[in-house]
Amino acid sequence: GVSKMADDLEDEWWLQDEEGDSTSDKVEPPLGNRDNTDNSVSKPSKLRVKKTKSKNIRRSKPVHKAAKRKHEDAADSDGTKKKKRRRKKKKISDQLTSEPPIPSPADVMSILLRGQKMELTAVEMEELSLADKHFMSPNDLSHSSVSSYLKEVVPDWSTLLDPHQAKGSPLVLIVTGAAMRAVDLNRDAATFRGKARSIKLFAKHIKVQDQVAQLNKQVVHLAVGTPARLATLVEDGALRLDHVRCVVLDWTHRDVKLRRLCDIPEVRGDLFQLLRKHLIPLAKQGSLKFGLF
Repeated sequence: GVSKMADDLEDEWWLQDEEGDSTSDKVEPPLGNRDNTDNSVSKPSKLRVKKTKSKNIRRSKPVHKAAKRKHEDAADSDGTKKKKRRRKKKKISDQLTSEPPIPSPADVMSILLRGQKMELTAVEMEELSLADKHFMSPNDLSHSSVSSYLKEVVPDWSTLLDPHQAKGSPLVLIVTGAAMRAVDLNRDAATFRGKARSIKLFAKHIKVQDQVAQLNKQVVHLAVGTPARLATLVEDGALRLDHVRCVVLDWTHRDVKLRRLCDIPEVRGDLFQLLRKHLIPLAKQGSLKFGLF
């Protein structure tokens, strides 16, 4: 009788679990009843349930994959468009670098004005217009170095040096777009410069106060700088423009991103203001001319 009760209890607890939760994997039948016929019937039913579930999962996968595939196709199409745009830009750059244009005086103000957001009146536009007479001959691309170009546009350089005793007022001003390029141009101008003194005027690693002090105590013959710092020094009264004969714009040089002086938005704006406020009025008076290198 005790053994029967034990058998009944044993059968009862695990069979009840089987009926209550047919999908549970945690409950195992007792080892002693593995050969029971009831158990052998229930095992396949468990397997069938599992198979049914796995089949359902397998059926749903293609739908999920199809949706995912659509999403990926959409992403791919966007990616393709982006790639096309990048390729197009590269082709334009290749064309520009393979066929460098001879700089034209007519291009200078039209390119700089194109980037300005301000509305200019007809009178202001007239004040900013430059004619060929305001320019020295631009670099026809036969000059590979700035020294070679300067020798052409300032042929009487050596005769100008000794009489020049004005502090902080260069005879030649070179305007470029970046500090490192200014360093390179200053080095490349050494052949032309000879014994004359030059100064580099840009913001990178150099304080304005230091440059003001240097300009106040030194006679300089040639200055190389960036538009924003040049304008700051002119407005501070440290850089004087009354002796400047020639302003060379580093017009055709392209940086590592293939951008010219007029292609960099912030530099273009600074250059426009430097020309408008300080340099064009002097060119209109006939005291200086522009060179395009």
